[in-house]
Amino acid sequence: MPEKACLDVQGGDGAARPRILVVDDDVGIVRLLIEILKEMGDIHFSTSGVDAIQLARSIRPDAILLDIEMPNMDGFAVCAAIRDGLDFEDVPILFVTSHDDEGIEARALAAGAIDFVIKPLRPTIVRARVANYLTLKQRADQLRRLSTTDQLTGIANRRAFDATLEREWLRAGRTGEPLSLVMIDIDYFKAFNDTYGHQAGDVCLRAVAQTLAEKTRRPGDLAARYGGEEFVIVLPGCDSHQAFRLAEEIRNGVSAIEIPHAASLVAPYVSVSVGAVSMADVRCGPHDRRSPGTADDDHGGGPGDLVRLTDEALYRAKNAGRNRTVCETV
Repeated sequence: MPEKACLDVQGGDGAARPRILVVDDDVGIVRLLIEILKEMGDIHFSTSGVDAIQLARSIRPDAILLDIEMPNMDGFAVCAAIRDGLDFEDVPILFVTSHDDEGIEARALAAGAIDFVIKPLRPTIVRARVANYLTLKQRADQLRRLSTTDQLTGIANRRAFDATLEREWLRAGRTGEPLSLVMIDIDYFKAFNDTYGHQAGDVCLRAVAQTLAEKTRRPGDLAARYGGEEFVIVLPGCDSHQAFRLAEEIRNGVSAIEIPHAASLVAPYVSVSVGAVSMADVRCGPHDRRSPGTADDDHGGGPGDLVRLTDEALYRAKNAGRNRTVCETV
């Protein structure tokens, strides 16, 4: 059995199923847990704690079963590392252990575990525990979607955008990966509403939002309604070339819908102006690329910096005639 692998158990109707991550250096336990849980979701597994952390970030599991005693990196450290991020706070982590010790239990709970699966494994009990936590996770996800979804367009709202940008800024600061932001504004939207009415305006907003959703396919990307007729896209690990290419795909995609706009001064159909900014290293202030990690208040040094710079790029796109993209690297 390889160090890191995945067993996908797809539902017969093609619907998405819960993702369950099993982490144990004992291949026999891994095989047994796969057999026990295989009807409950898509089973992924790792026999290495270090690999498990990367796998968790990649697949974003709905539940994790984690062995305590593993070489190089034990379950406590793996659990704490996985919990190191707001995006994993609702993922139930169950420790798999043969220990019945109050100190170990307290340490596991402090690391972020929610429950235990005791060895020797009893299939009925294991399935019941995992099923309960998957149900709780599903309900938490539903509540989060309701609170972070724009009701008109169906994509993420401003609240979701703010939280995602903050999280990705912190992550980019740790990894040194680039972080890009794209802002989209519908050209002459007030004139569109005045000409066709607000109901038609709502239809237009939904169509533009759908285009954004279709173009942002990477798992970590987030398309959101920023407010009014403005939209934003967070692009983790995306450089300026990728950001510009996506921005142009969106601009051309909106034009291709061919929503009539007789009041527009730039096109017969609804068009958008786009600003895109890519920060090669968020650990550096945008005005001083020579001093990583030392940006002061005058230099910004926070996610609001990226928003401001992208808004300025969008302004330049509009000031240059609209229906165009301005992309910059800082």
